[in-house]
Amino acid sequence: MPHPPQFRSVFPLWVLAIVLLPPLAARSADDDSLRAEASKALRRAAEYYREKVAVRGGYVYHTAPDLARRWGEGLAGPQEIWVQPPGTPTVGMAYLAAWRATGDQYYLDAADAAGDALLYGQLKSGGWTNSVDFDPAGPRVAQYKNGKGKGRNYSTLDDGISQSAIRFLARLDEAHKFEKQPLHDAVTAALNALLAAQYPCGAFPQVWSGPVPAQPPAEAKFPDYDWRTEGRVKNYWDMYTLNDGLAGTVAATLMEAHAVYGDER
Repeated sequence: MPHPPQFRSVFPLWVLAIVLLPPLAARSADDDSLRAEASKALRRAAEYYREKVAVRGGYVYHTAPDLARRWGEGLAGPQEIWVQPPGTPTVGMAYLAAWRATGDQYYLDAADAAGDALLYGQLKSGGWTNSVDFDPAGPRVAQYKNGKGKGRNYSTLDDGISQSAIRFLARLDEAHKFEKQPLHDAVTAALNALLAAQYPCGAFPQVWSGPVPAQPPAEAKFPDYDWRTEGRVKNYWDMYTLNDGLAGTVAATLMEAHAVYGDER
């Protein structure tokens, strides 16, 4: 969708956190002054984002300056947050970067709030859909494992949705030394569900609601229909999917999970 003409973005949080990272060489007085200014600006930005922009700890893509309108991939409801990047997991990662750069507990607390919002919206199938609606009667509400919802139970890998949630929550779990049991259990459930959604050939579907069929890999061949004609393939999202870089982002997620947990699966 086109970007709204005016909006608030999480991008400055990333920039300021990078400025505050430990320098590679000895710092000068000018370096210290810049870091002090960046630290103050980062805190102001984070406070505004957390205390004014957040909804139940979660975020969308864009928020109007008057806070009256909010967008994800489409107009967001008043109690709706976005999982799809650059939504809640993206903001959570920015808070974690700020916490690592400064050691300020405020940023870890803000990341925890984002994590709690994602835990609420984790689906019974283990992953996430594009948004989370805290209104049980909302138009895009789904079957939440830990929240109030009904209807859809389709975890998705489209546009990096479940991948971004898993990567952020795994790093948040690591930040807490794996001692926050609800958080740790949520990441474990998500990773187990992701592995159960992998076909024997190594591919993943775009969407799953449970473990995929254990069908043996088949020899590649041309389809027996006119593949150039739209509409001939039904429910392509249940098949091996490469759309939107799915295979690469899932692989990156699994590598990051291995780095955090050391699980050889």
